[in-house]
Amino acid sequence: MRIQLTLEHPPKQILPINYPYLVSSWIYHTLGNADADFAQKLHEQGYDFGGKKYKLFSFSPLRPKWFDVDRPRKTFTLTKSPTIIELSFYVDEAVQHFVMGLFKDQQFELSSGRFRANFTVTGIEMLPKPAFEKTMRFRTQTPICVSRNMEGEAHAHYASPEEEGYGDWLLENLVRKQHALTPATTGISPGSFELDFPHGFTLLSKPKSKLLSIKGIQVRGYLFDFELTAPTALMELGYFSGFGGMNSNLGFGMVKGME
Repeated sequence: MRIQLTLEHPPKQILPINYPYLVSSWIYHTLGNADADFAQKLHEQGYDFGGKKYKLFSFSPLRPKWFDVDRPRKTFTLTKSPTIIELSFYVDEAVQHFVMGLFKDQQFELSSGRFRANFTVTGIEMLPKPAFEKTMRFRTQTPICVSRNMEGEAHAHYASPEEEGYGDWLLENLVRKQHALTPATTGISPGSFELDFPHGFTLLSKPKSKLLSIKGIQVRGYLFDFELTAPTALMELGYFSGFGGMNSNLGFGMVKGME
């Protein structure tokens, strides 16, 4: 499911330029106010596979009516409301309206150190679900992060979509998420992660690198257009939960369809 929230706020609300982790914390807090079973599954437990936990949601950047960016001071100012944000969750249809109810009419604060911004949700809309096909074209709304552990390197390598093998790495991440959900029914080999189904990746634009930080750690992702061929179940999973990594942490991997 995807929902669009309309946020009202006082003018000239200032946030750090690396604000996505604040949005993530707010979403986690909101989900944590759900009933115990739902909160445990989506917020605390996540979906565990291969030693990794996948929390299957992502979110768009804040889109205020007017804004200013002060790069030397590393601030993002929401000059005038309203501000729009989209939230994307891979959840069963049975709980979609319940999730919407958690965010409806909510008043909340995003704060970090000297930064403090207050918001009220004044509108909420369920966005239409795309018709998922085996080959689709997407445009990133937030960067896609694909990290690789390279032999002899202490830190993760953040792959560019121009690198050979990128498409397979992107799909391997989706396969891991799918196995975390339904390990017995995917029909995809969990051991070798050979992509033994029709698949393909085509880069359609020059990628733009974006660097964000979370808890002092810098994470790199890329904005670009691409065409992907894969089972429709993986298409839907990537669309709603986010492609690549850092989906729930920084809102990475959120895409929209292209004609």
